[in-house]
Amino acid sequence: MNSTLDVQLGEKVLEIGTGSGYQSAYLSNLTNRVWSIEIIRPLFDRTGGVYADLINRGYAEYRAISRANGDGYYGWPDAAPFDKIIVTCGIDHIPPPLLQQLKPGGIMIIPVGPPGAQHVLKVEKAVADDKTITVKRSDIYAGKIVPFVPFTKLDGDAIKGTHNQ
Repeated sequence: MNSTLDVQLGEKVLEIGTGSGYQSAYLSNLTNRVWSIEIIRPLFDRTGGVYADLINRGYAEYRAISRANGDGYYGWPDAAPFDKIIVTCGIDHIPPPLLQQLKPGGIMIIPVGPPGAQHVLKVEKAVADDKTITVKRSDIYAGKIVPFVPFTKLDGDAIKGTHNQ
């Protein structure tokens, strides 16, 4: 997924699903502009502590990570547009807010498909001179099914269900 995303220094990257923080840590070594959203509060807090400890020990690259505890389905509109977006949870469609927040010429990597049977897609957004938007999708694993944790959603302050339609 990272190889296909091909992050370059200076690009703005949005990660949906911080989890343990491994992915955003990796991204912070590729670019100085990372935004990461985690829906599970205890996981968000734990990862924040790990990053704070690393920063205190002199690993300044982790300062490049902006973090939020929330529902990643809606992205991070205040920081958009993003050059790259990586989604680390499975869903049965491409969330429109994420596609809207992807910069023209941008790339999103996202697992799409029914629960437990996603295909990892590379989504490329292009805008023509006449402002027509096109979206190109390709399966980066040549049709191989890869199970991901579900793309959960918030209902108030509680995680309830998924964003599958």
